[in-house]
Amino acid sequence: MLKFLHLSDLHITTTDAGTQFDGDIKIREALMIDLGKEDRNKFDAILVTGDVAYHGRADEFARAKAWLEDVRKATGSSPESLFVVPGNHDVNQATVSKDSSLWELHQSLRRPMSDPDRLANLNKKLHDPFDFLTALSEYRIFSAEYECPTNPKSLAWVQVLDGKQLLEDGTPVRFHGLNSALISDGDDRKANLLLGATQFHHFDSHPGYVNVVLCHHPHAWLMDGNEANDFFRKQAHVVLSGHDHLARFYMEGGSLRVFAGAVHPNPREGRWEPCYHVLRLSIDTTVKRTLVVRVETRVWLDRDKCFGSQMQADGKPYFEARIELPEWKLPAVPASANLDSKPADSLVSSTPVMTVATTLTSDSYAAARRKLIVHFFRLGTITRYEAAIRAGVWEESDDALAGQARWSRVFERAEKASKFAELWNAVAAHDETLSGQTNPFNNQA
Repeated sequence: MLKFLHLSDLHITTTDAGTQFDGDIKIREALMIDLGKEDRNKFDAILVTGDVAYHGRADEFARAKAWLEDVRKATGSSPESLFVVPGNHDVNQATVSKDSSLWELHQSLRRPMSDPDRLANLNKKLHDPFDFLTALSEYRIFSAEYECPTNPKSLAWVQVLDGKQLLEDGTPVRFHGLNSALISDGDDRKANLLLGATQFHHFDSHPGYVNVVLCHHPHAWLMDGNEANDFFRKQAHVVLSGHDHLARFYMEGGSLRVFAGAVHPNPREGRWEPCYHVLRLSIDTTVKRTLVVRVETRVWLDRDKCFGSQMQADGKPYFEARIELPEWKLPAVPASANLDSKPADSLVSSTPVMTVATTLTSDSYAAARRKLIVHFFRLGTITRYEAAIRAGVWEESDDALAGQARWSRVFERAEKASKFAELWNAVAAHDETLSGQTNPFNNQA
């Protein structure tokens, strides 16, 4: 069994932070207590479906990062367990005011046109020297540290768990993170946001994977929502969303839709009910190979000032979905499999550093690389320099680059030179978690 924590709509702000006017502090404290209980810890993945911040500012993402680290520690989950996608509140609306050029670009994509023309228009804007995603700049810095990037070259990301985190019959879970906030601004309303088919055309129904999709907006908010939903129905086993602030779940086609409530909804909303989800996935092969998904909703009980289970109509504290899967057996991995060799076939490339491969051996490689990147960003800036120099993947010209571009260049160089093993050792020298683990990039006979 694999266990996931699903959070959404955190709406972290620095307004009144640390003062008596921080009205959400009791909710956050109660949530931490609830997560500290034995059956709600050691998550294989912590999945955040957008609206991490409230205004998309750097100070809000810094506070959110600290809070999510508290969640991780409270649950005893690994540093690489966290996966994130953006929501409309992660957009810095100050950069997309009605008199801005970015606003005009958004509106041009909302004008009536065919889906192929709209996709071509989007691709053209993404390849323009002007950064079409500039309103998500602070979010992109935040999400890159979890290796969940979104950029003009690839809006979506695909990730897999560590090779030891598998379902009962050896099936791995593959996460697909989508960006539904591409053209979010003050004109957001249903059916006028956009994904772009390139974010979901890579979906496939390979029997050797369980596909879990993270997308902030439900498909009804998207101009291309019907097309996306067709893919979800056939290719995604579980689709996690947020935004509507109303917890619910139902089956559609062959996929389970899970809509999160908000961790921090606005109290002035008519349905103010903070909550979060715990998902438990398992494979049952008693009769036919079946994916069993149990969803427990933990909801804020305002009178008791704590979280409790939301009971279902059948009297159970969880909703259960059973999804029939095609027959499949775990293929044998050659004894000579070597994680230090690059994957030959990639599913998605979000940056020059990231590729997600379609074979089990390559999945292990991709998961190990993500672990390395996540732990690298947990180091302080000076220590990152030291690690890159020690691994022999730093060049003086890197100083001319800013922020994430600098570190992307370092990782690109490390991969091309097959120096991930050296970089792992350099990071592990400063990281107690990695120092006690076997270097997965060392040659294996």
